[in-house]
Amino acid sequence: MKSERDGSIWLLLAVLALIWGSSFILMKRGLYHEEVPVLTPWQMATARLAIAWLALSPLLFRYAALFPRHWKPLLGTGLLGNGIPALLFATAQTRIPSALSGMLNSLTPLMTLLTGALFFATPVRMVHVLGICIGLLGAMGLVLFGQADGLGGWSWYALLPVLGTLGYGFSGNIVKRHLHALPPMATAALALTWMGPLAIGLALGSGLPEKLRTDPNAWNALGHVAVLAVMSSAFALVLWNMLLQRTPAIRASMVTYLMPVVAIAWGLLDRESIGPIQLGMVALVLGAVWLVSAAERGR
Repeated sequence: MKSERDGSIWLLLAVLALIWGSSFILMKRGLYHEEVPVLTPWQMATARLAIAWLALSPLLFRYAALFPRHWKPLLGTGLLGNGIPALLFATAQTRIPSALSGMLNSLTPLMTLLTGALFFATPVRMVHVLGICIGLLGAMGLVLFGQADGLGGWSWYALLPVLGTLGYGFSGNIVKRHLHALPPMATAALALTWMGPLAIGLALGSGLPEKLRTDPNAWNALGHVAVLAVMSSAFALVLWNMLLQRTPAIRASMVTYLMPVVAIAWGLLDRESIGPIQLGMVALVLGAVWLVSAAERGR
């Protein structure tokens, strides 16, 4: 039974890593067409949230009665896990590469650990700290040596994904502490209900309709945003809540250590080069995932 549970956890981790690791290239395609700006970060973020909510809105017929009882934590995870990070990551990718944005997302386990320990009384073992530090070292190495020639490219805009991961850390702990008893689909749909209707109004007021009417590349960009919204913000959010029901928030957040691997793969497909230093950093990341997972299995 335990091996079956571990197998389902690894499957969820792999699927989430694939979906979320691909989200950064989708963001890039939503913002640019052949390096020419199309949608603004505000347009992309609000359209993403609106489409994600619309995709999950049929679930409200089944789960709306749960909203009044859990509205506070749903607001917290909707704002910190969806709304604010969507805008921060979209803005960041106007100045930093999509792969770097994905690599910085690996800070989420550290933020989950810190927010859990400081605000949610989450017990932390030394092996967790060691695993997260090793993974963080690998993630930072990927940032510092983000190019095959070993020369990194840092920007102040890289701080925006870091703030986004802080929001993810709070959100993961909120779901684990206050919403763990809710069905995963209910948590996803109800949390986005805080963001979705507002996002529709903001998207319409952002000039998006005019952009779609006047820019021939805008519909293609919006198509990428729609895939991003349905897969990364709707479907993956359901899977994420399922994962949080089966494993501690710290271990669940380790999915963000796997995402740089997917981001690098997309970079290779996009004819970006990668050297041995990057492969070494990825090995550190995967080693950290194994260490924390082994510690959880040994409990």
